[in-house]
This record gives sequence, structure tokens and C-alpha cells, in this order.
Amino acid sequence: MNNNIVEDDDDLLISGARNYKKGQINLDLSNYSCNIPDITPSFDLNNFKKLILNENLNINDLQELILNCHLSSMKLRFSIWRLFLGILKINDSLEQKINKLNQNRSDYQNLSKQYLQAETKKESKRNIRNPLLQNQQEQPKPNVWNNFFEINHLKSEIKKDVDRTHQDKQLFQSLKIKNLLSNILFIWSVKNPTISYRQGMNELAANVIDVYFTEAQGFNHLEDSEDKKEIAIFYDTKFAEEDIFQLFEQIMNAHVDMFKHTPESQKKQQLIIQSRIQKIYDQYLKIIDVTLFKHLKVQDVELSVFLVRWIRCMFTREFHVEDSLKVWDAIFYDYYLTEDKTWFILVDCIVIAMFVYVRNQILEKDDPNACLKRFLKYPPVESLAQLIQAAFSIKGVLQSANPEQALLQDQFLITFLGSRDVSQSPKMFYNVKNQEIPEENNKLLEATNLKQPEIIEVQINQAQIILKALNQGIMCIQRFNTDKSVNEVKQLLEIAKSELIKCLDKQQI
Repeated sequence: MNNNIVEDDDDLLISGARNYKKGQINLDLSNYSCNIPDITPSFDLNNFKKLILNENLNINDLQELILNCHLSSMKLRFSIWRLFLGILKINDSLEQKINKLNQNRSDYQNLSKQYLQAETKKESKRNIRNPLLQNQQEQPKPNVWNNFFEINHLKSEIKKDVDRTHQDKQLFQSLKIKNLLSNILFIWSVKNPTISYRQGMNELAANVIDVYFTEAQGFNHLEDSEDKKEIAIFYDTKFAEEDIFQLFEQIMNAHVDMFKHTPESQKKQQLIIQSRIQKIYDQYLKIIDVTLFKHLKVQDVELSVFLVRWIRCMFTREFHVEDSLKVWDAIFYDYYLTEDKTWFILVDCIVIAMFVYVRNQILEKDDPNACLKRFLKYPPVESLAQLIQAAFSIKGVLQSANPEQALLQDQFLITFLGSRDVSQSPKMFYNVKNQEIPEENNKLLEATNLKQPEIIEVQINQAQIILKALNQGIMCIQRFNTDKSVNEVKQLLEIAKSELIKCLDKQQI
């Protein structure tokens, strides 16, 4: 961390107009910190040419990287997010992309002049009149006293959250970075006065800052070349604030409803996010995991206690910073593929996948506070890639014409749900404990004790058939009401067993 930086606190939210020589590009990151601590430089010139300069571009090539949480291997995350969120159009020429970049920067500078210039602040102080003055005729000009206090209250709220943002990272202890983050949040808030600033926005913007400087520093470390000069305008750090704001604003455009209230015309006003949480619980979770849905219903767990944070901050607190960026890779990629650009639908599906991931631990708890404690302190995820792929599968199921049938046909999702070990649910199998289960017939026993095949591939195929049939049986049981009689559960098991035998017969076992 740069301990030599000294700034006037009064200027923390005052950036003022920038006076740079036209055409001069600045790659000196010391504007923000001497050595950008906690940042590992990451930039790949060849991938930039491929994705941004449109050399042999195929956006579908990124899908496997997204699903396996390896997009960071492209060393171009900030630029790829620009494409996913529509800031840069994939098919635009380099000239068109640069023009769009310059226009975005100019737009932000105009906002900065309007809201943040020091001269504006001084002018406001000169125009302030006595708030105790009652005679309106003596105050022909609008009284700015209320606005003065509102602005300062807004600055105070932002500053408190900025000071709390990523306290464990040296990057965010730099006053320069705090200044940058504060400016972005302040300008967005005054530009959107009906919403203004809400907690959580600081964490969204912080992730964008982290990604920007990772890529900008990586570019800065490239050896000088003609290729570097050609694309240097994309990483001109005197426009860091402008470029970060543009990406943050695009995120907020799709996510802003999560910070809104319902219209005042409605009788009972509430946060819009509450209706989204209700839909996730009453519709989505019920389709994907009815057992867990009922358990949470019986326990009367107040999901909004943690889901407001999960959704608003898009899991920045539930995962390590780098893992949260991988989750965002998937969210933004799905947004790029989705025609409806009004919201991040994959966020809901990730919520469901996270529910399923801890289902066994939740089903074991008969106390709503214990359930909440597990959700509030979410455990480490061993395979984030599985969670992301499960979220995409869940989205496919929820959007299908027949979700229940789609669920039984999604092999990956069946395996993911089955890997949560449904049989350990104490609620589901309570009535069949200590019951005498008939022995399996000889054919099934033979199937489960297969003789060593001559070809290993045959053995693998047989194992896959058994796994698929058993998983389907588990899924069928899971979808039944937990208060079914013992005989009904046994009948369902017999059906699953019969399906397994049919599968094995087809393979001539």
C-alpha cells in the first residue's frame, strides 16, 4: 500500500474536470497507487486481438471456459464483460469501438462537471441563504439549503460504506481508490435520484474496480510494440474512472430493480426484491426440490434475511473475491445470450443451486435459526464449476414447457441433486425406518454383481445405466409428498427397480 498518499478528506467526493493534453495517453497507474497492491497483472494481447479486434471471433468458444470457471485464463475479463454487457458490440469495427469508448468517457466527464466540480461546490456555498428566513419574497431564488444537507448526507453514507469495502485488501485502503469508488457511487446516485445510494452498490462497484486494474496493469506490463500502441487507448488510465463507471452503470441497468420499492400507488409498498424472493421460493424451489421447499416452509425460515444480500450483491460475500468474479462471468454470459435484457435471471438459478448444495445440512435442522445460520455463513464450495453448471441446467428446466419432465431428463441436474444424498433426508424416510424391505429379485442382484466384462467400456456403460436409473428413482421419490404411506413409497421403489431392469435388459446383461 502507498502510505505516502495524502489527500484532503473534503476532496474525497470532488474529482473536478480533468485537464489533459489532447491525444496524450497515460499508462501510469501510480495515479491510483504506487504498485497496485493485491493485484496480479493479467492481460493477453492475442486474445484481445481475437475478441476485440474481431480476428477469428467466436463467442461460443467462451462457453466451456464459463462452465468450468476458467474465463480468467483469457486474461481479458474486463474487456469480455464489456462485450457481454453490450458496452462494446462484437461486430463493430475497431474505429466504432473507439468512438463508443470516447463517447462514454465524454458523457461521464459531463456528469462529473455537473455534480462534482469543485467550482460547483463553491458556487453552491455562495448561493446558500439563511434557512430561517421566512419571507419568500426576500428569497426569489430557489433555496438550496435542503439540497445542501441531502448531498452531504449522501456523501456521508457513501463514505461510510467505502471505508468498509474490502478492508482486507490493500488496494481499497488507498485514498485514491476510495476517491474513485466514492465518485462513481455518488455520480450514479445523483443521476438516479429516485433510488439514490443503497448498501451493496459499493460491493458491485468494487468488483469492477478490481477487474479493471487487473487488466490495466497487465497491459501496462507488456513490452512496447506497435500492437500495444494501437490499442493503448483502451487502457488509458486517466479515464479509469470513466471506464469503470460505464461498466458499473451497465450492471445497474439490469440489476437496479433490486434496489427499488414498488410504486407508491400500491396499497402496501415493499421492496421489489421481496416479490422476486417469493417467486424463487414458492415457484422455482418447489419445482426443483420439493422436499427442501416443504422443510423450509414448515420451519418458517425467513429467506429475505439473507437472500436480499445474496441477490443485491450478486454473491460477493458468499464467495471469495476471485470465485465471485467467476460467478459474475456466468451471470454476464447468460445475460449476453438472453434476449430479455431487463434483469440477470441466472442469479435466481444460482440461488436455487446454492440451496440444493446445502440441502442435507438444512434438512437435518429442526430450528429456523439454525437454518438461517447455515445460509448466513455459507460453506466453501468444493466445485464451483458444478454449481454454475447446475444453475444453467436449472434455468433450462424452469424455462421449459414441462419443468417436471425436463427435470427428470437433465442427466447433469439429476446427478447434482442426487449427489446431495437425498436418502439422508430424515423427513422423507421417517415412516420406513425399521420396516422390512423385500429382497431384490435375482435378476437385479445379478445386475449389481456384474461379472468382469471383456471390454472395460462395456463396464463403464453398464455403470452409467445403473446410475441413471437409480438417480431417476431418487428424483421420483423426492418429488412425492413426504407424508405418503409406506406402501406408496415401496411401490415407487418397485417402479424404479423395474425401470432399472428394463435398462439392463436392453444392454443384454
